Amino acid sequence: MRNLKAPIIVGGVILSVLSASAQAEITVLDKNKQSDSLLAPLSLQVGGSIRPEWIFQNTKNKTHGDSSGHDGGTRFRFSGDYALTDHTSIIGKYELGVNMYHLLNIKSGYDESSNLLKKRQLYYGFKDDRYGTLTYGKQYGPYYDIVGSKSDVWDNDGQAAGEGVGLSGDFDGGNRPYNSIKYVNTIGAFTIDANYLLPETEYDAGSDSAGDDLHYRRDGGGGLGIDYAVTKTLTWSGVYTLTNARMKNDNNDSKQYHQQTTATALTWQPGAWYLVATANYYKDYVPSHQDNVNQNNYFAGDGYGLEAFAGYTFTFNKELLKSVQPYVAADQLKLKGNEDYDAHHVYLGTAFDFGHHLSLYVERTLARAPGQSDSTAVSFYYNF
Repeated sequence: MRNLKAPIIVGGVILSVLSASAQAEITVLDKNKQSDSLLAPLSLQVGGSIRPEWIFQNTKNKTHGDSSGHDGGTRFRFSGDYALTDHTSIIGKYELGVNMYHLLNIKSGYDESSNLLKKRQLYYGFKDDRYGTLTYGKQYGPYYDIVGSKSDVWDNDGQAAGEGVGLSGDFDGGNRPYNSIKYVNTIGAFTIDANYLLPETEYDAGSDSAGDDLHYRRDGGGGLGIDYAVTKTLTWSGVYTLTNARMKNDNNDSKQYHQQTTATALTWQPGAWYLVATANYYKDYVPSHQDNVNQNNYFAGDGYGLEAFAGYTFTFNKELLKSVQPYVAADQLKLKGNEDYDAHHVYLGTAFDFGHHLSLYVERTLARAPGQSDSTAVSFYYNF
C-alpha cells in the first residue's frame, strides 16, 4: 500500500490541475435544493496550491543556490458543508501538506528526515449564519486569524510574528494548534474569534546543554481576538493568547510556563494599495537563543516583534499577465533580558499574477540578524 501512495497523489495532482482550468476552487458536489435525496444538502470542494521554490543565499565570498529547488509549502484541501436547515450546516475541512520533492524523490530538494505528508488542518463543527461557527480539531487559532494572517503576505515572512517565532505553532497556539475548540462570529463591524486549547501530548523540544532530551507538554490555554472594521478599507485587530505548558528533561525535572502573546494590527486597503503594520509582545513564548538552555530557561522571557508591509497592485488583465505587485516589507524581533537578541530584515519583492491560477514571487531579503545572510527567493504558485 505504501508503494501506491506516490502514484495516487501524483494522479490526484494531475487531475486537479486539469480540472482547475476554469475556477480556483473545484466543486465536486453541489447542493441540490430540488432533490429529496440524502445527499441533496451536501456540497464538497477541493483546492490547493503547488509551490516549488528556489532560494539563493549570499555567503561571505559568493552567491550560491539550490539548483533543484525545494517544496515551498504545497498543500491540498478538501472541505464539505451539509445543510441541516436554511441557516445551519455541519462543516468540515482537511488540509494536507505534501513535500513534492520528497514525493518525486528529487533528493537534492529535501532532507531524508523530512516528512512526506503533514496534516495542516483537520476540523469539523457547525456553522450558523446567525450565531457563528463552532469547530473542533487542528485549525488556525485566534492569533493567526486576527493578526498573523494580515501580514502573511510576502514570501519570507513570519520571522517576527507569533506563528513563526514560537516553539511550534501546532502546539503553542501560534498557528494551527492540535486539539482546539474555536468559535467565530461577526456582529456588525466586529468579528470575534476565540479558542480553547485542550491538553496535548509531548513535543520533542531538542536537548539541553547536558545532553538530556527536553519535552514540551501543553496543559491547556486559549485566546481571544477581535477585528474591528473602522471603515470599508481600514481594520484594527487585537488578540491575546495564553498557553500553559511544562518543559521537562529525562530526569523529570520540570518547569511550568505561562506563555503569552499580545498583538495588534492595523490594515489599510485604499484602492490598489495593501498596507499593514503589526506589533507583538511575547512572554515566555520565544525559545531562547542562548547556548546553555535547560527546562528552566528554555524560553526567552520578554520580547517583541514588529512587522510592516506596503504593496501596490498594477492591474493589466492581459491574457498572460493579470497584475504585478511590487512591495517592500520589514520586521524586527527583539528579545530582552539576558538574551540581547536583535534581528532586522528588509524585503524587496514583486508578485506576478499570470492568470490561469499561476503566480510568481521574486523576493530579496536583506538580513541584519545573528547567523543570517542576505538571500533571494523565487517561488512559483499554482493555486486551484
